[in-house]
Amino acid sequence: MSGTHPVIASVVEGHGEERALQGLLYRLIHHLREDAFAEYVEVRPPHRLPRDRMLKPESLARALTVVTARRPRPTAVLVLLDADDDCAVDLAARVHDLAQISHGHVPLTAVVAVRDFEAWFLAGAAGLAGHMGLPHDLTPPPDPEAIRGAKEWLSERMPAGSTYRPPAHQPSFVQHFDLDAARNTAPSFDKLCREVLRFLG
Repeated sequence: MSGTHPVIASVVEGHGEERALQGLLYRLIHHLREDAFAEYVEVRPPHRLPRDRMLKPESLARALTVVTARRPRPTAVLVLLDADDDCAVDLAARVHDLAQISHGHVPLTAVVAVRDFEAWFLAGAAGLAGHMGLPHDLTPPPDPEAIRGAKEWLSERMPAGSTYRPPAHQPSFVQHFDLDAARNTAPSFDKLCREVLRFLG
C-alpha cells in the first residue's frame, strides 16, 4: 500500500469523462464503504487516452507510466473505456493483457462500459429525474445496456433546444444517477463497483 491510504489512478477513453470519472469514483467509494475509511481514499485525476491508442501497447504503456510515476505510487489503476459494438468481456481482457506487457507489477483492472458510459446513466435514470431539465417522471429503459445511442436517448428527453453534451452533463449526472439501480440493471456498472471494492481491500 502506498503511504497509509489507498490511491486510485485511472486511464479513461472519453473526452470530458476525466472529471466525471473522478467524481464518480469518489461517490462510489463513499457509497460502497459507508465508514470513515472512505475519507482516506485518494482518487487522482484521470489520464485521457483515445480509444484507438488505448489498444496500442506503446501508447497504453506510456499512459500507465504517467499515472504510476507520481509519488506515492497508486495502489490500484483503473482503465475505463466504452465497448461500442465490441464484446465488453473480450475488450477488457485485451486491454488488461496489453497493460500486463509493460505494467504487470501494477494492480490494475480494465472495465468496459456496455455500450458506453452513458448507459449507466440510463440504468440509474430515476436519480436524474427533474435534474438539468430532464422530466420529473423520467424512468429507465428495461435493458439500458442494449440501447444503441444512450446519448441520443438522453437528448430526446431534454428540454426543446437542448441536447446532451458529455463535457457539460457528465460531471453533474455522475453525482445524481441512482447507483443501486444502475448496479442492478447494468452488469458492466456492477463490475466497476466490484472492482472498486476490491481496490479498497
